[in-house]
Amino acid sequence: MIQTERLLLRGICEDDAADVYNLFSNPKVMYFLDLPHPDIEYTRRYIQNRPRTRCEFVVLSKVFMGIVELNVEFEPIIDSRADLSYYFLPEFWHKGYATEAIKALIKFGFEVLKVNKITSGLLKCNSASENVMIRCNMQKEAEFKQHTRFNGEWVNRVEYAILKDEYLEQKRE
Repeated sequence: MIQTERLLLRGICEDDAADVYNLFSNPKVMYFLDLPHPDIEYTRRYIQNRPRTRCEFVVLSKVFMGIVELNVEFEPIIDSRADLSYYFLPEFWHKGYATEAIKALIKFGFEVLKVNKITSGLLKCNSASENVMIRCNMQKEAEFKQHTRFNGEWVNRVEYAILKDEYLEQKRE
């Protein structure tokens, strides 16, 4: 478990299936993503069959708020790279919860998992997500022009990252 000032991040479990299904079947949450869960059974299989290299946490305050995860790219995990993802129910958007949870997950990635680099990508038109990356001290590494089709148009994809050395330097400041 990871605790922040306002949040508790704990490992996802089968008892979370209904909340996870509600999250991944919410059209607002899935607006920029193509990961919808068609039914609760799909969600149960998703929870049961997660790879060992995926560190996935439900985000709670007093209620389920969303999911954050680090998907580690290689074995062994130490000195590896991890891809960060996050999904929050709309009623928790624009309140700083994503930033708080992601900062805690970045700390977990570098201090506990000992990964060397954490990355995350987003569609350029998702400015709210891009602002979260910036507030979490991640740096823009690349912008891929007309990379993905979204709402019938080609849109750019942006990649952000933070290195362990950068994280440790920021921590010292």
